[in-house]
Amino acid sequence: MPADQRKGVEVRLRVHVKTRAPEIPWDQVIAPGRGIVYSALSRQAPQLGAKVHETGWGPHRIAPFGYSAPEFPTVKRVRGTYVAGGAGTVEFGSPVEEIIEALAKDFAVIPILDWGGVALNIEAVTRLAPPAFASGRGRFRTVSPIAIKSELTRAPDGSRSGGGWVLPGEVGFDVALSHSLRRKAETFGYGPVTLEAITWIGPQRSFSVVGHGSGASSPVRWGKKTGAPVEIEVSGPPAALQALWSCGIGGATSAGFGWVRP
Repeated sequence: MPADQRKGVEVRLRVHVKTRAPEIPWDQVIAPGRGIVYSALSRQAPQLGAKVHETGWGPHRIAPFGYSAPEFPTVKRVRGTYVAGGAGTVEFGSPVEEIIEALAKDFAVIPILDWGGVALNIEAVTRLAPPAFASGRGRFRTVSPIAIKSELTRAPDGSRSGGGWVLPGEVGFDVALSHSLRRKAETFGYGPVTLEAITWIGPQRSFSVVGHGSGASSPVRWGKKTGAPVEIEVSGPPAALQALWSCGIGGATSAGFGWVRP
């Protein structure tokens, strides 16, 4: 089986951190994680990192990882500020074993995560196993926004439509999300996943994200992406649900969107 279709060990890494910084600027809450993953891959698994960056993974060429924003649960919230300080965590996940092993190796030797200029001192790294999903059903609630790009459709006259971003609650979101879940399951070599229900939609929010065009030489692009957190019920092979739990749901998971609550 080709390397980009192997079924890996679905797992997350929870990085326990400390910082003296009182806050993280809003434009750096999500964006830095993608660069941290690729930097770790370039040091620990450069060929894998180049492949993921250049062509993506599997038949749909998806970046096969996701991550959370840093969270500091003991710090009092301040309206309008993403507060930091003291002990916190940040999570990274992938259904691809080689990516998890490269990240774990890198986090064991570097002392700090540079999160957009905020120093997060690494205290420990633990592994989180996925739920069993033995019944073939799961409930996913995201802690970061989700947005989906609708698929292009071709009319009888040859014209094409769609392909734009669809937000939770908008017409066509459920269809676009169903397609996205199917494509992600196929990416990791699993059978189909079915969207059973959308049970909750949270408030919309925009975050700065970073990405690139096709090809490793394409320039890095910064921009704003808007979405909303959701809770959904899904069904499918347990291993497919574990894979989705590991890397997140929806579009732009490699940019920090659609991270599923542990």
